[in-house]
Amino acid sequence: TVILGLFYLFYSRFLSGAIPDDFLKSIREEDPSVEVVVDLSDNFITDLSSSLTTFTNMNLVLVDSDITSPAPEELCDTDHTGWTAGMVGQVRDGGASNACDAILCPLGSYNKDGRLSVARGCDDCTSCTTFGCTSCMDDTPTTGDKVYEILNELFT
Repeated sequence: TVILGLFYLFYSRFLSGAIPDDFLKSIREEDPSVEVVVDLSDNFITDLSSSLTTFTNMNLVLVDSDITSPAPEELCDTDHTGWTAGMVGQVRDGGASNACDAILCPLGSYNKDGRLSVARGCDDCTSCTTFGCTSCMDDTPTTGDKVYEILNELFT
């Protein structure tokens, strides 16, 4: 049941596979324009359901969820300007090449929030092999590299 025009769901570290087509079905049927906040970060989600296009005002947080396919393009069109707290519309209106980056940073890139914003883009990162990365390992030395660096400085 939707209370005061807002629905909030937080579910982390327990989900795997694709978001099913009947996800939040009762809310979609009751009022698809209601503000919906869904935080599914840190899961193992592979795909987003196109049934989410029914919602016009959703803040869907999927960062670090091992998502292997992009957000459906329909989520980033002019009917979905309210998505991610209005960021999809702002990014699209700001001339970004892909407004869906406001939902998840694309493969090979990252942002501390896992998605593009007006203030911060998605930076290149070859170690990000899924959508919505929040950190990059490209420039982070491994423990072995760091030990080697310290020993090399001490003994040379």
